[in-house]
Amino acid sequence: MTTRQCFVHPLMLTLMLLVSPVFICAAESLDTRKIDELFASNPKAFLAYIQSLDSADSVQGLAESDRITLSYYKGVASFARSDYGVAESLFKEVLGSEVGLELKQRTLVSLTNLYQHQGDFYQAFVYGLQLNEDKFNSLSAAARSNGVMAMTLALLESGLYEEANSLLGKLDLSDANAKERCTALFLAAQIAYKGTIDVMPLSEFIQKKQQCADDKQQLYSSLTDYALSLMYLQRGQLAKAEALLQSQQEQALALGYENLTVLWHASELQLAVKQQNQAATQRALATLLPDLKTKAVEHSLEVAQQVYQALAGAYKLLGQPDTAFDYLEQYQQHYEKANNRQLSAALAYHAALMQAAQRKQEIDALNQQANQLQLETALAKAEAENQRLYLLVGSVLVLLLAALVVRSHRVRIKLKERVTYDKLTRVYSRDHFEELLNTALRQAETQQQELGFILFDLDHFKLVNDNHGHQAGDWALQQAANAAKECLRKSDAIGRIGGEEFAIVLLDCNFSQSWALAETVRQAIEALEPEQSGYPFKMTASFGVSSAKACGYHARKLISDADEAMYQAKQAGRNRVKPDEPRDNPLIWLEGPK
Repeated sequence: MTTRQCFVHPLMLTLMLLVSPVFICAAESLDTRKIDELFASNPKAFLAYIQSLDSADSVQGLAESDRITLSYYKGVASFARSDYGVAESLFKEVLGSEVGLELKQRTLVSLTNLYQHQGDFYQAFVYGLQLNEDKFNSLSAAARSNGVMAMTLALLESGLYEEANSLLGKLDLSDANAKERCTALFLAAQIAYKGTIDVMPLSEFIQKKQQCADDKQQLYSSLTDYALSLMYLQRGQLAKAEALLQSQQEQALALGYENLTVLWHASELQLAVKQQNQAATQRALATLLPDLKTKAVEHSLEVAQQVYQALAGAYKLLGQPDTAFDYLEQYQQHYEKANNRQLSAALAYHAALMQAAQRKQEIDALNQQANQLQLETALAKAEAENQRLYLLVGSVLVLLLAALVVRSHRVRIKLKERVTYDKLTRVYSRDHFEELLNTALRQAETQQQELGFILFDLDHFKLVNDNHGHQAGDWALQQAANAAKECLRKSDAIGRIGGEEFAIVLLDCNFSQSWALAETVRQAIEALEPEQSGYPFKMTASFGVSSAKACGYHARKLISDADEAMYQAKQAGRNRVKPDEPRDNPLIWLEGPK
């Protein structure tokens, strides 16, 4: 089995063998240092070596403590081979034996990871919370970090990002080796982009990530690079995302880790879509599509969500709405699965917390009793406390469920808002406007009604950005959009379809009336006072007008004619409406509420 074939989260197996072995047993024939080094450098050789030890001749002569240690390593190998039942049995065998604290702590970490990977978060947290017991305080900080990172990973996979960040912040990395530091860095990066939590400045992420690369921890360096690319995309820093993905692509893909390869390609496609670059989108799409045949998409909800979201955006940009809708549906299905998984995991965490509190309470009560009478009294008290705890658990679970339902509803509302409206100008987004235009054309054609279309573009907008900065440019776009909206009826629709380009669809409006409205909007924009923005510049716009009847109710022709007219307006000196004013232009614009 190669690394590429293993779908277990890399952190899960790494945490099992992260620190140097300090539980080496008396029999010298079991070379634990060699086993750990094979696991870190050559997983295939590690599995073969463990299998070679699993024979009567190899086991014969080993001390009992060595046999227990070997059972632990056999459990790790079974986990790596996805033999989860065998791994669980071996780990529980080790935990039930007389072993040192170091091996016991590692076994608890392994069981936490195993149950988390299988989706049994309650058992994962039951074992993970045992890592907080006082008896493990005598272990080194490096050894205890295993438990902290295992629980952090479980909390992160449960969507409990604040709790994960709080726990990771308690990690003592003062004497940590490179692998420990880079593992913690990757966990912090996941918390930052999944939970949108300001864990540390991006500059600090980059500095620490480079140190991991210098220390030859390339897997965690590349995984952190992927997380950084998503953080750049979240913040709209597209140039930085592009530079990072291009500069680190060779190192990331050379690892051959399938999940990372697919996620990297999905991130590249998301970047191309956000840049509205159709050529780059097509290239990235051609790279990502073969990844759909890999098992990474099938086995990982995170990978599937990123892939299908990127594909939906790409096909929408390329003008294939049916295909985009199909992938959007698949994204929604995987999003709901992930959301349900996180909800179940979060509930399991709080239930495990209550169970741990109950267990500790019972142990404390038993330790405080000196005789049978005191023991019976303590048990009766514990039973009453248990009833209250059960009620408290029920109340917490109900409140948590309600909070998660509200959060899910708010996310859906924000998603719909983001898809419908342009964030800067608050007019319709390009995608939503195109849907409205197509609907209006079908309705107008069916009823043989007039329909007008206006396309306009702010003149010399690039000079505004270049001379006065993007803040002045944003002000100009917002004011132009507001001025246009003031001239429209309630039945009209305006959308931002490009950087400084807007479009208006006018129901039940002939060409003359559409021309008149375009002239009204032109005058409104010309009348704006840019000095209010704090910068001196002139604002005008060039307009192109077309009508549905002349274009045969075809959206492409309608837009093309308006675009050609707008180009003529630019060529004729800008700040005008083309084609020229029609002879039947009405003196008064359409009546009706605006």
